[in-house]
Amino acid sequence: MDFFDKTTKAVRDIGNATREQTELANLKIQKAAIERRLESQYAEIGKRYVAYIADSFRTTPFDVSDILDAINPDLEKIAEIVGQVEQKEQQFRQHSIEKDRKKAVEQFENEKRKLDKAKDLDIITDLEYEEKLEKARKKFDNFEMLKKIQMQFEMDIINREEYEEKVRNILQ
Repeated sequence: MDFFDKTTKAVRDIGNATREQTELANLKIQKAAIERRLESQYAEIGKRYVAYIADSFRTTPFDVSDILDAINPDLEKIAEIVGQVEQKEQQFRQHSIEKDRKKAVEQFENEKRKLDKAKDLDIITDLEYEEKLEKARKKFDNFEMLKKIQMQFEMDIINREEYEEKVRNILQ
């Protein structure tokens, strides 16, 4: 793959990620707008309740069914948006994992090419070649576990020492 192809691919990937992030942000904005609209309806329910309690004779029953009927579509829309947000976030995570997996494949292939060249030039022995290739293969084969450990570290679930120890244990 030449420089132009790599650049084009990188720009396309950035564009796709930006579009996904924009869609997600728009959904969150829609949700926030509906929630603001609902706040005024909730305030009206509160006002009616206070008026009802203040009416010591309570000649009329406490009724907010008109408000509940009005806010029901907004509540349904919020539930729909929450589902869409969760779906978009899941797609975004999946896309990120796929991108990382591709990167891991490329790293393994690059490492193998370097080792093949070094072996062909008699820079490393067959034994060194096999050991280094096995280590690279192990890293690639355990991509999922290493990714989870990295996420634990990034979320401050584990500290740096625990992270390094877990990675070391997997790669040995």
